[in-house]
Amino acid sequence: MPSLAKIYIAMTAALAAVVLVLVAARWNPEHLAQFVVFFALAMLASGMKIRLPGLTTTISLSFVFILIGMVMFSFGETVLIGLGGALVQSIWRAQQRPKAVQVLFNGACLTVCTAAAFWAAHTLPGFVGSSSIVAMMAVGASVYTVLNTGLVSLVICLAEGQSLRHIWSQCYEWTFPYFVVGAAVAGLANPAGSGRNFGVTLLVVPVMYFVYVYYRMRIVRAVLEGISNVSHENEPALAGASRGR
Repeated sequence: MPSLAKIYIAMTAALAAVVLVLVAARWNPEHLAQFVVFFALAMLASGMKIRLPGLTTTISLSFVFILIGMVMFSFGETVLIGLGGALVQSIWRAQQRPKAVQVLFNGACLTVCTAAAFWAAHTLPGFVGSSSIVAMMAVGASVYTVLNTGLVSLVICLAEGQSLRHIWSQCYEWTFPYFVVGAAVAGLANPAGSGRNFGVTLLVVPVMYFVYVYYRMRIVRAVLEGISNVSHENEPALAGASRGR
């Protein structure tokens, strides 16, 4: 791995360590029983992941639970949901055994993204005199999406020597619709602006499962279409080669 990639991963891990120190120092769960149930469901959802075409990365349903956590739980609890989801997503049913540095970066990346999104969701709407759940969700989802795709694209760029602009646009193209739908579902899971109706919030699980199935089928179809297009493009060359024999 290039030295710049190692330095970048180390800096991201150090920033995540600072966040976790703050979490430990301010740990004070208000609804521990609800958090335990919600955390378990978030980890289950993190195992339902989709590999993005042409990229060595995946997305999972943990994003939705992180957004809901910003409204329902404290900073520390929400960060733990992000960190736990990253670890499950990296390790559970991986196509290849992940390297320690990959698990480290994924955990650090989602820790930083979740912390930044939580802070933005609870701070920025107040500057315009808004404290609604819709505003919090919109700000949190925007910050999380841009930061997550940016950090992941940059590490791929440094590790593989590819164009950052190309990788980021490709990653953003595939993840943006998924994140938009996830943010909408997360917003609907907090009815009447209460953010505390835990029973209704749990309805997000079956809804996001159908979104996951649909999006996975969409990606598979896109990959198959790409393979089919390549085959059709190569047919004239193959025909010419066979005639030349």
